Amino acid sequence: MNRKQIFLPVLLIASTIALAALDQTPTSTQKPYHPADNQVVEITPPPFIWVPAGRDATYTLQLSQDENFATSRTFTGLKRAVFVPRETLAAGKWFWRYGVGTEFGRARPFTVPATARAFPFPDFDRAVKQVPRDRPRLFFGGERLAQVRAAAKGELKGSVRDLVKSCERVVGKPLVPEPDYQPKEPGKRGPWAVNIMRTTRPPMDEMEDCALAYLLTGDKRLGLEAKRRLLYFFSWDPEGPTSFFAYDEPPMWVMMRGSRAYDWTYDLFTPEERAKIEPNMKARALQFLKHLQRKPFENCPYDSHAGRLPGFLGECALSFIHDWPEAREWLEYCTLIYMTGYPAWGGDDGGWQEGPGYWGAYMSFAVHFVVALKQATGIDLMQKPFFRNTPFFGLYTATPYHEQRPFGDGHEASPTGLGQIMYAFSSLTRDPYLRWYADECRFKPGAGVLSVATYDPTLKARSPVELPQARVFPVAGLVSMHTALGDRERDIDFLMRSSPYGSVSHGHADQNAFVINAFGRSLAIATGYYPWYGSPHHSQWTRATRSVNSILVDGKGQVQRSSSAQGRITAFVSNDGYDYTEGEAAPAYGKKLKRFRRHVVHVKPGVFVMFDDLVAAEPATFQWLLHAYEKIGVEESSRTLRVNRDPAAMEVRFLWPLALSFSQNDRYEPEPERIKSGDIKNTWHLTAGTTEPSATMQFVTVLMPHRIGNEASLPKAELVRGNADITVKLTTSDGSQDTITFGARVSARGVKKDGSVSRQLRVGE
Repeated sequence: MNRKQIFLPVLLIASTIALAALDQTPTSTQKPYHPADNQVVEITPPPFIWVPAGRDATYTLQLSQDENFATSRTFTGLKRAVFVPRETLAAGKWFWRYGVGTEFGRARPFTVPATARAFPFPDFDRAVKQVPRDRPRLFFGGERLAQVRAAAKGELKGSVRDLVKSCERVVGKPLVPEPDYQPKEPGKRGPWAVNIMRTTRPPMDEMEDCALAYLLTGDKRLGLEAKRRLLYFFSWDPEGPTSFFAYDEPPMWVMMRGSRAYDWTYDLFTPEERAKIEPNMKARALQFLKHLQRKPFENCPYDSHAGRLPGFLGECALSFIHDWPEAREWLEYCTLIYMTGYPAWGGDDGGWQEGPGYWGAYMSFAVHFVVALKQATGIDLMQKPFFRNTPFFGLYTATPYHEQRPFGDGHEASPTGLGQIMYAFSSLTRDPYLRWYADECRFKPGAGVLSVATYDPTLKARSPVELPQARVFPVAGLVSMHTALGDRERDIDFLMRSSPYGSVSHGHADQNAFVINAFGRSLAIATGYYPWYGSPHHSQWTRATRSVNSILVDGKGQVQRSSSAQGRITAFVSNDGYDYTEGEAAPAYGKKLKRFRRHVVHVKPGVFVMFDDLVAAEPATFQWLLHAYEKIGVEESSRTLRVNRDPAAMEVRFLWPLALSFSQNDRYEPEPERIKSGDIKNTWHLTAGTTEPSATMQFVTVLMPHRIGNEASLPKAELVRGNADITVKLTTSDGSQDTITFGARVSARGVKKDGSVSRQLRVGE
């Protein structure tokens, strides 16, 4: 056997391995391919993301306007399975493919429209030169420092005075001991972790506050207090109990606060003191980097806590960009993550899988880096479609005059806590509707770094009542329908969630669940509390389907903590007379259901006709759930429910099925763990259940929010069942009528008294 005969099979084997590794289907832990097939992108060039072919693979990316790639732009030697070119692409149809060695995957088409915004990967030689060599480098470099100091003496004087007073109260305050290792017993870890967060975070927050107060006012006593805390917290062993790999919360928090505080108080440290702090910071930063690269995060970002790391590491890199040679590599990597795989829990439409509570927290972490990077280098990550669209997720789903912010962990909190991040977004986008949100929350800038860094008194608020009143966020699976967004006295809104992400992370088993608010009051709500992640109440009630307005099958809900327990928004239409959405949630029930399509037609203004179409794998009973703050009135003979939440009320009429059993209670099973004082109130939980098992079931309900005392204005609701269609007729006291038909296609039309058609909606084939 000659040498050629030996060598050829080896080549064939290598080629086969390369081919098998290309165009793989993403797993539940991997980002999907981007651009998706036939996607019309918003930016040029778009980020390119593919499934890694192996940890040590080296890639080639090709772009062409020819499907056969006769001519192409070729990028070789790529070490990561993500890439952003440094040059824009011309408007038109394009194809992209990636390869390993000499083998390439399939051509993937996408379109760059003429309206696409330029967003190439930055020139970091130029960007690094723009970062000031003098400190501060974070948020307030160059001319910005003089501007904010002037504002601190002028229009922000009151807020800064309050900041200084709060800092003066903590000067010399004893500091929390360095934590020990977490307990090994599973039942003790949750309470232990909550205690560590609640004892270590506040003194670290105060460290940043004191440093900011020093930066703005020059009050040296406050600067020295920040210094005292920096020296203390960065004496904790980075390889000990507060290592990122031992318990991630303390090291993330101390680096977030510490990078900023050290940068702003740098002039107060001696060289010897800096030599104590900086190696500790670098060790912790390297732990962040190790965790990100090991995943790798740009392709496998579905780790909630790790979503903070690119921003924290990026801020640290900016602070030490002229001091540590490796800081530039860190900064480029963090920027690449933000331009490609970030975020895990949303997409270009701006939605967020984990709900408005965690959205607000994680947007605060992210936007700090966005602002710091732009101020220091001029790189504007706000051009990314996600960042431009995501403020509207907050606006439409956690409107500031609501009583809660569903869905996901922390849904029980008030939306007004989102005022600061919405203020920052309003400044970054120059959007007056977002400034309205911040104003509605009564947010006052000046007491925190983000609001000082984005302070812009020239932007005036504008009510969003003139915006489209309905919006869909299909990537995370949420629909919002309003009657008068921005006007508390007139606004009625309906939210429905059906998420392709499933019930993972801080999301719940709440596919096809809905909530309803009216006039600033919550009528149909999500229930439960969040004592700590995985507490008995959290895992058995708050995360479970029985806590929300969805459906149980034989008394059982959807699969928890599963990426395959999915829902999906399968239709959305909005016009002058009607909004319509459809969600499919059967996969969320494991093998129990073959179909769970929830159709909702919003008959404007403020009547919601709901048709639930269910097919079970085996005959089952079905339980339709409704939750409210107040006890729900039940009139069994007419199958009518009444919810009061002064000044709002809601009447719910079951048109089908005719045989239902009603029950309700105000208990949680199990009760919330009380780990701090505060309002933990029982809510009411109603079940409308079928009485006989069946393989198919249809619920037809009409939900009518209104003001207490206006019951006479509610329309009469009638059901007409045909061979294949279900029609709901709504007739008002003046004879006006709306008919909504659910069949092969959904249709709706409105008829005035004189018989002329005033509005209509048709969906499907």
